[in-house]
Amino acid sequence: MSTSHYSPTLTNAWRSPRLVYRAIEDNPVDRHTLWTFFDADPTAIAMASMRPLNPQPLAFVQRLYEHAQSLHIRVFICLPPSDADITQWEALIQEKAEKSNLTATLDIEKLKTEFPRPGPKPIGVVTLMPPMGTEELHHRNAMIGVGIGAEWRGKGYGGEAIDWVLDYGFGRLGLHRIWLAAFEYNERACRLYRSLGFVEEGREREAVLYERKWWDIVRLSMLEGEWEVLRARQEEAAKGEKCKGEDGKMEE
Repeated sequence: MSTSHYSPTLTNAWRSPRLVYRAIEDNPVDRHTLWTFFDADPTAIAMASMRPLNPQPLAFVQRLYEHAQSLHIRVFICLPPSDADITQWEALIQEKAEKSNLTATLDIEKLKTEFPRPGPKPIGVVTLMPPMGTEELHHRNAMIGVGIGAEWRGKGYGGEAIDWVLDYGFGRLGLHRIWLAAFEYNERACRLYRSLGFVEEGREREAVLYERKWWDIVRLSMLEGEWEVLRARQEEAAKGEKCKGEDGKMEE
């Protein structure tokens, strides 16, 4: 059945404008990727964790898998393969097929199994965690956790992923309140969260020791009604921009 029968919000449920999201598998490659993002990067530890700033072994990433079943969602934030990646892969398959004199469809399919088509490239992680314990689920609260690998920071990917998980939490899980936290010294994160519509609701004063100085933990949240108003405004703004563009084309 053609996907045209379904709404774009369904067919693109695991996508945002520039990113795709995939499950984190329990395999050596995904474990190493997680470790690279969070436990092999001192900046990631300092900006998002209260742990001592110590080098961590690969086995330390096991903690995420131990709590995986309790999370609403835990996914890799990924860049889709580029056109250049696909073109390069197709050229590789053609070259291998010609060298081996492969012409049968079945033989070429086997070759594609040996040299798989490029897939989404993980650049970070986003999670949505409910309160601990099933007796609190009726409050419909959840906490966002997000991290972007060092190579891809400063490009807006973290904000895009947070917007996606907000839509997932409010729109698909029926949550009422979604919150997150940032250390006071992580000014970049605090600015980002406020720009996305989060409201500061409190602080844990001088709760974190960083570079021989005490800092607050800033807690911010968004309510279901605030998300609805925010998305309605964004939709109206997008319609306005579209109308302007159409008017400009007509004048030309």
